[in-house]
Amino acid sequence: MIKSKKNTILYPDNKNGIYSYEYPMINGIKQYVQVRGTNKNNPLILFLHGGPGGAISGLCHVLQKGWEDKFTVANWDQRNACKTYFANKSRAKEIAQTGTMADYIKDIDEVIAYLHTIYDFEKLILMGFSWGTAIGSEYAKQHPENLLCYIGVGQMANYRDDVLFILNKLLDIVPKGCKDEIKIKRMIDTFPQSPVWNKDLFKCMMHYNSLCTKYISKHAKAIKWGDIINSPFINFKEKLSISIPNYSLYTKSEETMISFDFRQNLNYEIPILFIFGSEEPICPNEPINDYLDAINAPVKKLEVIPNAAHMCFFDQPESFNKIVDSFVKSLK
Repeated sequence: MIKSKKNTILYPDNKNGIYSYEYPMINGIKQYVQVRGTNKNNPLILFLHGGPGGAISGLCHVLQKGWEDKFTVANWDQRNACKTYFANKSRAKEIAQTGTMADYIKDIDEVIAYLHTIYDFEKLILMGFSWGTAIGSEYAKQHPENLLCYIGVGQMANYRDDVLFILNKLLDIVPKGCKDEIKIKRMIDTFPQSPVWNKDLFKCMMHYNSLCTKYISKHAKAIKWGDIINSPFINFKEKLSISIPNYSLYTKSEETMISFDFRQNLNYEIPILFIFGSEEPICPNEPINDYLDAINAPVKKLEVIPNAAHMCFFDQPESFNKIVDSFVKSLK
């Protein structure tokens, strides 16, 4: 990309906006925090990416279209993810052994403290996506004083239960007696009671993802290679890291994700919104919908976007943006 065009994207000529790309010390580690928005008076969203390791700061211009016009958006590359990984590469193995829920709660606390040094806000909107909903929903319960509301996009309930729910859903969809039905039944019968993220589980989930793509996520959009290659936000090595993830960098984080159980505490002191795609292949809305009546919160809402899969904000951006904007405005 031509340098002048890259600089125009990174630093738009917008006197009322904010465009910041920094590596503050967060919980003893240099962690990358990107803050972008057209108007400093807009509400602030702290986005917690999925994965673990699925940083999207390098593709914010593709995956978060329209967000920066109505919100200021902070994207944070979590421990060992993309830019944060390269800032601490010599410590990567050590950091891979961290990532407990307590680690992430403190990380989020310190990211919010950092944001207070560069942006004028009283409380922010915490938005978790996929894995990010595990740490996001837990933070929202522990530290409501810092948040205007919590938004869970593809909210996790429990890793094992979510997978088995989708597998049983697949059984109702696939043609009876086909090879895929046999594969699904085998996965249901052999899926471990206490999953451990290893080669066997990784292989199982690869088959699982291919079946979901084939039968459930009909309208899921694929990120184009050109969007990654031409991204002005990340360099070549960082582009490779998001294209070919190294799961060994997230050993403890994966344990945290697999052991997470949304049902352990259903008490929130702040408004909450859950958003799902109707073709969700990983974090189904049905379990969360079942718990909705039991959730204690001043405001609680669940929305399902038609013709959208896991990245519903990418598959149907207009519908997603309308839901979020309407919800936040209703709180004012």
